[in-house]
Amino acid sequence: MLIEIKGVQFVNKGAALMLQAIVDRLQHRLPDVEFALAPGAHASFRDIAAVGAWQRLRVPGAPLDLDSLSYRLPARIRAAGRRYGIVTEADVDAVLDASGFAYGSTWGDVALTSAAREIERLAARRKPYLFLPQAFGPFENSTATRRFGRALGSAALVCAREPQSRQHVESVAGSLGDRLAVFPDFTIGLPGLPEAAARHGVDRKTALLIPNVHMQDARNPDADWRAAYVPLMASLGKQLAERGYAVRVLNHEGAADAALCESLQQATASAAVITDADPRALKGVIGGAGFVVCSRYHGCVSALAQAVPCLGTAWSHKYAALFDEFGVRDCLLSSSDAIPAGRALDAALDSRDALAARLAAARPALEARVDAMWQRVFAALGLPGPA
Repeated sequence: MLIEIKGVQFVNKGAALMLQAIVDRLQHRLPDVEFALAPGAHASFRDIAAVGAWQRLRVPGAPLDLDSLSYRLPARIRAAGRRYGIVTEADVDAVLDASGFAYGSTWGDVALTSAAREIERLAARRKPYLFLPQAFGPFENSTATRRFGRALGSAALVCAREPQSRQHVESVAGSLGDRLAVFPDFTIGLPGLPEAAARHGVDRKTALLIPNVHMQDARNPDADWRAAYVPLMASLGKQLAERGYAVRVLNHEGAADAALCESLQQATASAAVITDADPRALKGVIGGAGFVVCSRYHGCVSALAQAVPCLGTAWSHKYAALFDEFGVRDCLLSSSDAIPAGRALDAALDSRDALAARLAAARPALEARVDAMWQRVFAALGLPGPA
């Protein structure tokens, strides 16, 4: 079976963690499975080859629909492409969409239109298109969202990460029955590399600041956050240092967050910014820390899932549900907390051990829900039975 994994990449470490989680789980269930990934700005030929995947020839769907032409290619042409490691949509047996947060009016109409066309093409050929747990919406009333909503009716499975995303899906697709479900982020149980923490000089006396450029840009609808974000992060870093932590800045994204990381590093007079190409290494670094202040979604996941107390900041609805699932909603700051955030940090530090215990207690139930999600995925792929 050749499965395309859509929406993942190698620069954003959250997307890279999702890729690792998918590959690990499917290879365990189906040892002969093959994968295809589309090259892009953040997924090079070398990156894709390094994970043993085929290069998926993907022609952007909007405003044209050129991927549909792959079904008209003679078999000998497609076979020749495989000799160069290239496959087309016609070669793919199923698509797992792990875009994370790409379908909503915030990101424009192109992705919605392109995905709608692809879902419809695959459904017409009885090839399942599955959305793995991700954030959806909000959606404006537009031609693209209406088409996307209709197309969701042909998807084999649509998994929202949280109830609000489910509501956004239902607002454009109506009732999808049991094909629409809510499951948590599926990287929760993916192990990091604990040895990476020592390599980067991180231990329980280290506090990590993990920023996110989206907190400052137009995607964040909260103007108060956009203005207060950097001073607040720097202030929390200084407060952590005063409480005895060695403060480090960790880049969970790459070039997009690099300047922000450097400015925070200078503002807190901390050691060099932590970077690592291996997403599991960064997860191991986060797991080895004593405390985290984080604005990257999967950075928060990696902290909470490893029982590392974490204060979070949010630029979209997906963060609140995550902290709710771990029973620590009080650890998610809002822009109205900009002044009393220092008190929130003191409270979290004073109750650090109790917070860690709450996080550890929440994880088993979340992992069980992830396992249930994979059972739904296997069934939709025609692989019923235990994982």
